[in-house]
Amino acid sequence: MATVNLFGKVPLVPPPPRKIPFIERRDREFLYLKEVDALIAATHKTRNPIRNQALVLLLFCQALQPVELCWLLWRDLNFAENVLRVARNRTQPNPYQPRVVVNLQQLCPAEINILQQLQEQRTTEWLFASERQQRLSQRSLYHQIQQAGKIAQLPFPVHPYMLRRSGFYYRAALLLAGLGLSLRQCCLLWNWHGTNIPFSVEKEQEYRAISSMQESAFLIALERMKAFTGIKLYENVIDYLLGGFLLFPNLQGIPRDYWLSPSNWG
Repeated sequence: MATVNLFGKVPLVPPPPRKIPFIERRDREFLYLKEVDALIAATHKTRNPIRNQALVLLLFCQALQPVELCWLLWRDLNFAENVLRVARNRTQPNPYQPRVVVNLQQLCPAEINILQQLQEQRTTEWLFASERQQRLSQRSLYHQIQQAGKIAQLPFPVHPYMLRRSGFYYRAALLLAGLGLSLRQCCLLWNWHGTNIPFSVEKEQEYRAISSMQESAFLIALERMKAFTGIKLYENVIDYLLGGFLLFPNLQGIPRDYWLSPSNWG
C-alpha cells in the first residue's frame, strides 16, 4: 500500500513482478538421469553436503512432495528393514490429526548410506533440519535445490517437483519396459478402460490387437503407480505412468543397473 511522504505526496508503487510461466523458464518439468546425477554431485559443493545430497536422493528415489519430505521424522526411518514410512496424505500434518502411514517404501543402497551419515549429525527429531536446528521449511528446500542446479550448471532453474516427476517416470519406465507396448497402445488401453472416449473402427481394431496378457500387465502397472503415489484419481496417475516415455522414448535404453534404481520394482 502506498504511504504519504513528508511532502504530502503519494509515491507510485510499482506493481509486483509478473510471474513467469514455467514454459518460458524451461521446456520441460522433469530431469533426465544424467541431470539427476549432476544435481547430486553438485550438492557436495554446498554448505551442508550430506543433508542436501539426502534431499535430492529422497526427492528422486521416493518421489516425495516437498511437504512430505520436510515433515519426515527420524522415527519414520527404519534401518533394520531399510524402509521409509511416508504419509501420502498431500496435506501438512498437525497435532490434531495423527499422521496416517500409507506407504512403507524401500530404500536403495545409496539412500541408506547417505541417511546413515546424516544420522551421525542428528540434533533434532526432524529428519531434515535447518542450520538453526528447526524443521527444514519448504522455502529452504526450494532454495537448496535451485542452488544445486546452478552449481551443476543446468541450463534452467530447478525445483523439487522436477526430481519427484523424474522419480515417478523412471519407476513407470521400469514397469512398462517388459510389456512390449508402445505409447500409442498404452494410450489406447487407458482410453478403453479409463475414459468414455468413443473408438473408431480403426482404433478398436488396434485395441483388439493388444494381447490380454499385455492388457492385464498394463492395468497392474497402473494400480502399482496409484498405490505408490497415493493419488486417488486414475486420470492423474496415468500422467505419471505414461511419463516413462518422456524419459525413454519407446522405452529403449533403460539402465536397470542405474545406481539409484528402486529395490523390488519393475
